[in-house]
Amino acid sequence: MNLKKYILSIAIAVIALNGCTNDFEEINTNPWTSNNLDVQHLMTFSQLKMYSSGAEAWRGNLIVSGPLAQNTACLYSTGIGFGVDDGHTSPTFDLIYGDVFRNLTDGINRLEAEGGKEGQVAQFEIIRVVNTLRVTQLYGDVPYSEAGKGFSELLYYPKYDTQEEVLTSMVEDLKKARTALEGVNDNNLINYDLYTSGTSGTAKYIKLANSLLMKIGLMMSEADPTKGAEVFKEGFNNAGGYISNWSEAVYVQHVSEGGPWGDHVNGTGIAVEGQVGGFSYPYISEIAMKSMQDNQDPRIFRLVSQFDNSGGVNKAMTDTTQYTNFDPFLKAGDEGFFVKAHYRGVRLGDNGDGNRGVFFNEAKGGAQQAAYWVDQNVPGDAEDDPNHPYWFRNEGQFITIAGLNAATFNQLSPSIVIGADEVQFWIAEANEIPAYGISDAGAFQRGVEFALEKYDAVKFPGEDIRDLYIDLYKRQTNAAYDFATAKTDYVTAAVNRYNSAADKRDVVVYEHWIALTGNGYDSYALWNRTHLPSMVPAVVPAADRNYDLPKYADDPLLDNSQVKNGVQEVPLHRGGVTNWVRPSRFPYPNRELNVNATNSNDAITRQRAGVGESTNFIAIKQWYSNKGN
Repeated sequence: MNLKKYILSIAIAVIALNGCTNDFEEINTNPWTSNNLDVQHLMTFSQLKMYSSGAEAWRGNLIVSGPLAQNTACLYSTGIGFGVDDGHTSPTFDLIYGDVFRNLTDGINRLEAEGGKEGQVAQFEIIRVVNTLRVTQLYGDVPYSEAGKGFSELLYYPKYDTQEEVLTSMVEDLKKARTALEGVNDNNLINYDLYTSGTSGTAKYIKLANSLLMKIGLMMSEADPTKGAEVFKEGFNNAGGYISNWSEAVYVQHVSEGGPWGDHVNGTGIAVEGQVGGFSYPYISEIAMKSMQDNQDPRIFRLVSQFDNSGGVNKAMTDTTQYTNFDPFLKAGDEGFFVKAHYRGVRLGDNGDGNRGVFFNEAKGGAQQAAYWVDQNVPGDAEDDPNHPYWFRNEGQFITIAGLNAATFNQLSPSIVIGADEVQFWIAEANEIPAYGISDAGAFQRGVEFALEKYDAVKFPGEDIRDLYIDLYKRQTNAAYDFATAKTDYVTAAVNRYNSAADKRDVVVYEHWIALTGNGYDSYALWNRTHLPSMVPAVVPAADRNYDLPKYADDPLLDNSQVKNGVQEVPLHRGGVTNWVRPSRFPYPNRELNVNATNSNDAITRQRAGVGESTNFIAIKQWYSNKGN
């Protein structure tokens, strides 16, 4: 498919469909009603929009959901510090309901009124499920049955359906869509289609529908495993099949037309590049970084980089001449120790000394924090001194935070709707839940293999930077390293961990979680449902609320003779608004609480289920959440 041939149609849709949609009355009665547009424009707009907003992705993905899942980190404290900030948590809700939902509903109504368009209605229904899954995973009870019906039925303030009702309704919508697709041929579908796959036509949408049924079925595993198993098998056993390899995966491609604030770029990627409001602080968490290093994960070359923030655009560091003895697998020191390591992640917490402190300098009377990007720590009075240790090419390379690789995660990166790896991880996890009755011994290994293949399979950028750093590692540190062998060894080791584990589900979820790096929405939903991997606790332990930095009389980078002189305890995590309980949801937008007050407050009361106001709403479990502590 040539994506650029759809740019004009989407641009037309964006002009007509975008507007001030901060509350449901505006969402449902916007004067730029989509009725004047061809439904194919509504479809492509609705497929793309949830993935193309840098402003939303910076907040919903990079600032909040990814750090809550803790495979990524961000130095804005809303996620990493368990805080509340409406400006960070409302954009996802506003995007789906303000920019997408009314157009999906309008498209379905128009096609149904026209008649004979069952296959096209089915496409819209499936796209609606994809969008709704994102909001219900984050917010819990949300509008579904009445959302987007202001124009057609004058429902300006929709009720909030329970999450159980939303999921059940989506299951019925998917089954109805699948049946409709089974009864039409490919010529009956809208071919202005931004869901890219090696499979086309009705077969693509049937496989997508079945895969979504499996996703929803597993999403029910904690709240109603009997119903969840039934829904999972509805997709797993259907003759149309599910997404079983990368050629069948569904994803959205992106282009740069329209610029950073346009509607065609990858929203997360453009935010990683710092082009939608400034540097976004998109880092790897310490636990993810160290687990990748412990496991000799070859994806480290694709997922991780230090940042070059010169020139106004955040980029992966590519000047490999500045490195000395480069070793991405050397871990930064454990608590109380300083190791000169190239890749260090960000710890969970809202205090800078704790989350990125490297050592404590007694002479300075404070902690040395790791640099945000290359040469950020160079003092102003040393800019004319090329020998100053804090230049990256000198000692600065050892105290610079590792981030999401901007060569891989950028404005041109694809957005995966359903990937081949996650489907296999769902199956592998279902193997471990007795109620599901699934037996597929090879699913876990296939999931790991697919996860390692992902970035090449769907053509993520950054392969050249990956190879650049592999060559650097071989040249400076490990001449015997072979990337292909490392991938094979990783799969073998993962299978061995799985086979020997007392809790196999923990191993499955870890591999799923690390494979979702960069996709905070789904990695947070995975944690929320399972409270796994076990290295991501539901409550921050008392021992992890402060951090012991190694203490030196003076700066050990300026003076190599310095020796450790005990430790200095500094604050790390101050508890946020939940008293160290990892949040189970995003709060509803403030404007929604004011404008659609009756329905949104009814939803809050219902979900609180008697838990008092002293417990912040973000600590209240969703229906699908794991109920343990």
